[in-house]
Amino acid sequence: MLDKDNTLEYNYKILSQERKKKKISQENASIQITLSVSQIKSLENNLDSGFINNHFKILSLKRYAKFLEIDFNKIIPPKDTHLDKYIAEEQIVSEVEDKDEDKDEDKDDFTLDTPPKRNLKISKIGTLIGLIILGLVLTIFFTQSNKDKTPDPEIVIGDINIAKEALMDNDASAPVNKDFIQNEEVATVSKENAQEIENKSNIIPIEFLCSIKSAPMDKIWSRANPEKPATYFHIISQEKQSICTIDNRGIFKQYDLGEGGKITHRGEAPFKIQLNPSISELYFQGWKVILNENENFIQLNPVEMAIEINY
Repeated sequence: MLDKDNTLEYNYKILSQERKKKKISQENASIQITLSVSQIKSLENNLDSGFINNHFKILSLKRYAKFLEIDFNKIIPPKDTHLDKYIAEEQIVSEVEDKDEDKDEDKDDFTLDTPPKRNLKISKIGTLIGLIILGLVLTIFFTQSNKDKTPDPEIVIGDINIAKEALMDNDASAPVNKDFIQNEEVATVSKENAQEIENKSNIIPIEFLCSIKSAPMDKIWSRANPEKPATYFHIISQEKQSICTIDNRGIFKQYDLGEGGKITHRGEAPFKIQLNPSISELYFQGWKVILNENENFIQLNPVEMAIEINY
């Protein structure tokens, strides 16, 4: 209760008696209810120091009584209506503190139920190992699937297998060289082309053309009794061929003759002629020049005609 000087009066002696009965020191009590030792002494002796006003002192007194398990009515009679508002406020504070303590207990319970961090790490490691193993299994599976889908080289090659079977007839264990097969095919085609060229008499080897200026002569021909002037020669070709000639003045001429073709070339003797002797008839100064098989380069030397004098 409050006196005329607004001094708080209460049964303070019961506080120290109960504390000593429970064998609790003032220092320990101050720690438990978060007050200073001087404030505990002020409550137990009803001193004017330690609190700003009676409001905070009553709140602290209420807390101290609860800690010592003392009925607050034994400390301050309930008939003191002036203290009702302080007591109500203290009850609100106590309820809030009780809720906070319940929350702390819930946190402690949750902490106890929470699995240790070590177990979580082991679980994560196990999951990671499982994912790695699964990845390896999938990689091996898809790799094997791709191998199964890879086409057989023997099936893709196709035409080469035909040559392969032909080569393997003599030796079933002999390895097949693809380059060798390709070269054999090219060689076969070359032989066929060469045979075709050889069969066509109208195709002239390139060395048979236009080398008359530098080639040595295979035959040098002249006639002792010429009947025609030496200013021209005459050729009849039995098949297609090319003929080159150059005269004494260095005049060069090339003729392309067909089958049965004829030419008469005029110039200044001697004449050098390149031709195919096996299909050619050559005439000079009124005589047929006899050509042997390998006489491709012919030189026609002129002979002066005899002058007939009639008496």
